[in-house]
Order: sequence, then structure tokens, then C-alpha cells
Amino acid sequence: MQARYETLLLLNPEIGSDGSKELVEKFSGVLERNEGQVIKNDDWGLKTLAYPVKKQTRGRYIRMEYSLPATQVSEFERNIRISDGVFKFLTVRLPQDKVQEVE
Repeated sequence: MQARYETLLLLNPEIGSDGSKELVEKFSGVLERNEGQVIKNDDWGLKTLAYPVKKQTRGRYIRMEYSLPATQVSEFERNIRISDGVFKFLTVRLPQDKVQEVE
């Protein structure tokens, strides 16, 4: 059984909306190659950060919700780490009761 996860990405604003779409497509491809399934991608847009991150005061937030075998999460995160344009990211496993509400 695959668990559901949510990853929040903070992207460099200089890559623009086209660059962010390319990154999301790349990460979606990584998920599919690793037996995962993309459930939902949300582009929250360009936001002002509470504090500078790598000398940037703005960033683009992307939320990805997906199902993936637990053994493949580290590979997905490795691909995020080595990608240019990603400042920070956070992955959390969604609780089972949350998953049942969504379905």
C-alpha cells in the first residue's frame, strides 16, 4: 500500500512561472518513475518571505500531493535537493484519517 505525502517547495522567483512548471513536471516524472502517482499540484504563487533565504526576499510556493511507496520518498527528496531553483522543501506524510476525508 502506498502512503500519501505532501511536499511544499519554495522556489527561486527568478526562474519564473515557466521554470516552475518545468520543475513540477520534472518532479512529477520522478514520482511516476518510482511507482508513485501525482494527486494534486497547487501553485500558490509568488509571496514575500518572512526572512531572507539565500539573499532572496520573495519566493514561489508549490504544493505537491502524491502517493508513493515509503521506500521511494528519499529518492524523490534527493532529486529535489540536486535541482537548481529550489530554496527549501518540506515533505510530510498525510495521516490516514485525512486521506479518507479527501477520497
